[in-house]
Amino acid sequence: MKTQGYVKLINSAGTNKNSVLEMNILPGEKTPWHYHTLFSETFEILKGALEVGKGKNIYHLKQGDIVTIQPNEKHYYHNISKEECIIKATLNPGNKNFENSILILKGIAIDGLANAAGTPKKLSDLALFIYLNNSNMVGFQKIAEPIFNWVAKSAIKNGHLNELLQRYATINEAVLTTA
Repeated sequence: MKTQGYVKLINSAGTNKNSVLEMNILPGEKTPWHYHTLFSETFEILKGALEVGKGKNIYHLKQGDIVTIQPNEKHYYHNISKEECIIKATLNPGNKNFENSILILKGIAIDGLANAAGTPKKLSDLALFIYLNNSNMVGFQKIAEPIFNWVAKSAIKNGHLNELLQRYATINEAVLTTA
């Protein structure tokens, strides 16, 4: 069997100081350069390899490696290998919205509603993901930030966020396997 998507919430900001999630990052899955203002983010590679851009540096991490991104520090990740990478991500302080954003993102991917890079295909889903996980864009993408914020707030107002939360974030682990 081949795993398509996996996320497990180990510690929640609802009951702990930090948010801790274990998840896989599939081959080709990536984020654009971005930064968070509310928390630091530590990646520990449990299996596989991951390219992480941090500030002006690019790191090629392997099993056992750990990297911490501070608040306001621009970063990205990209699985450039042909194998899944499993990471433990720790947010300090924890952030319940970030936890929900990852559960929603992996759930959307499991349901085939994301592209090969893991990006939601539906604009409102993408906007909600960015909004919930406190992602701030950098470079030319910064121009789109007000549009994403407007779309996210509209999706919250019309109940779409509640639908996604009920579908994907009421569980603390999402896994899909195929033959």
